Amino acid sequence: MCALKIDETANLDQLINRQMTLWEVRQKLAREGGEQARRELAHLKEGPWITLSRQSGSGGSALANSLAAKLGWQVFDKEILSAIARHDPAREKILSRLDEHAVSALQDYLTRLMDPEAMSRNVYAHEVAQIICTLARQGRAILVGRGANWLLDPRYGLSVRVVAPLPVRVQRIARQRGIEPALAEHALRSEDMELAAFIRQLYRREIDDPTGYDLILNLGHLETEAAAAAVVTALRRKLGAPA
Repeated sequence: MCALKIDETANLDQLINRQMTLWEVRQKLAREGGEQARRELAHLKEGPWITLSRQSGSGGSALANSLAAKLGWQVFDKEILSAIARHDPAREKILSRLDEHAVSALQDYLTRLMDPEAMSRNVYAHEVAQIICTLARQGRAILVGRGANWLLDPRYGLSVRVVAPLPVRVQRIARQRGIEPALAEHALRSEDMELAAFIRQLYRREIDDPTGYDLILNLGHLETEAAAAAVVTALRRKLGAPA
């Protein structure tokens, strides 16, 4: 088991505690907020959530942060999801939101959805999938990466793919990482291939299949705030209730 550093553990605990508080407030509103609040919060069996699949250098991280600010939700990126899966107390705290029936149903669902052979070789991927499904079930979460859109029931959230032209991505990555454009392009092509292979191996899907997303945004020229506004509008129109 890979241990987290002390400061990383503290940050992870703070993040999970914030999300737990958000869930508790939501449940309290449903109990005490009157008939309208109960209808708005109870009409979904899970969620609402947003999944955000992004190309490296596409601007997806900035979009996730903008959405979190607009909605008051928590961002769970691929590093955070992996950290929760590795860290026993964090994983147990998240999974404690599921009752025994839900745990059994989730296991059955993941077994049907994910490639059994690939899942057996990638234990962390299976644990991350459990975390994603639990976060989505409770709602108010922005789930970045890890193929979350292929896992979840599309009725209860919005799946977004963020892309940008390769030259734009090369410029951004070269600037962010302080490397030459040629090295940035090589890194991007390798990362694109690795991510596509991960999704293909684990979920037997193609990452660029447009039918796997509700909304595909090209942030090569579209400003982050405009993209965030489009996502929020699509989320609210799709789910039929305020996010």
